[in-house]
Parts: sequence; C-alpha cells; structure tokens
Amino acid sequence: MSKAARKKELLEQRNLLLKRSSAGWVSFRRFLFAPNLLTFVISVVVGNAFGAAIKDLVSLIAHLLYSLWRWIFFAGHPLYFDATQTAWTSFLTSLLTMLSIALAVYYTIQFINNKLIGSESEKWGYDEPHVDMMALQKLQKENNDLVRANSELQKQILAELTKSSKE
Repeated sequence: MSKAARKKELLEQRNLLLKRSSAGWVSFRRFLFAPNLLTFVISVVVGNAFGAAIKDLVSLIAHLLYSLWRWIFFAGHPLYFDATQTAWTSFLTSLLTMLSIALAVYYTIQFINNKLIGSESEKWGYDEPHVDMMALQKLQKENNDLVRANSELQKQILAELTKSSKE
C-alpha cells in the first residue's frame, strides 16, 4: 500500500470516527438535557429535600404540642423543651438543606441553558406554546394596525370620490 493510499485511508477513518463520536455526543447531550429527564431529576432531588423538611416540621409541631400538653395537664406544670430544641434544629437544618439544593439545581440549570445549549428551543424550561402565543399576539397587533390603516385609506378614498362626484 502506497503512502498516499495509507494517508487517505487514515483520513477516512479519522473522519468516520469524528462523525460517529460527534453524533454520539449530540445524542447523549440531547438525552442528558431533555426537558422531561431534567424535570424528573429536579422533582426527585428537590422533592426529597422538601419531604424531609415537611417531615421535620411535623416532628417539630408534634414536640411542641407534647410539651404544651405536659405543661397544661401534668402535676407541677413541667416545661421541658429539650426534645423541641432538637426538633427545631432538625427542621432548620432540613429547611436550609432544601433551599441550598434548590439554589444549586437552579444555578446548574442556568449554567446548562446559558453555556451548554445553543438553540433557544432546546433549553430547559423553554415554553413553546408561550413563545408561539407571543408571536401570534405580535402578528395580531400588526394585523390590527394594517386594518386601521386600511380603514383610514378607505375613508380618504371615499372622501375623494364624493368630492370628485360633486365637482
């Protein structure tokens, strides 16, 4: 095999490899940034943190009610907030964790949308019906302006016709 033939074959193999890897990368990127997948992932991650915060809030309320119950109905009216303090700590930790996760997810999505995805329609959170409606409203406004201008022109033409018929 001549040097030119080997070079040509090597270039063809390189181009084929680049084409396949590029197509694979595009396919993987579309899968990874698919709106349904991202919605599912966000729902699971933020929903889990939200569930933990709600669970700790219920625990806090239960401990507060138990402390009040003991204070009202037990002899000597003991007021113990030890368990309530732990419940407060747990609730605040869960709440801050949920907010931190939500912020991290939000800014990650912003990064993905602004840096990794090129076209507007592929961005996560792209609302195609809203965009279509905005375009339709713009066209409707332009149409209304044209109808108004047409009406004015027709009035001018009628005025000119009545003026010329009187003369």
